[in-house]
Amino acid sequence: MTKTEEYKNGVIGVTNLARAIEPEIGYYQEHIINESFGFSVRLSDNGAISMSREIAQDFEAMPNSITQDRIEKVAKTYRKI
Repeated sequence: MTKTEEYKNGVIGVTNLARAIEPEIGYYQEHIINESFGFSVRLSDNGAISMSREIAQDFEAMPNSITQDRIEKVAKTYRKI
């Protein structure tokens, strides 16, 4: 797994939206490219979430295009590490 800055603003934006759904989600620390070529995001609370490159890219291009359903799917990936 490789640390990256790719779509960082999108990753941070999606993380913030996911926190609104799941308040236990901490704040962005860094993200890596995972085995499925999406992103695993390390959080300030010793937790992590996963998201696709597409959602991070979509957030950067058109933040208003991100549906609640997509954010809920990201929020459901939350786990303590």
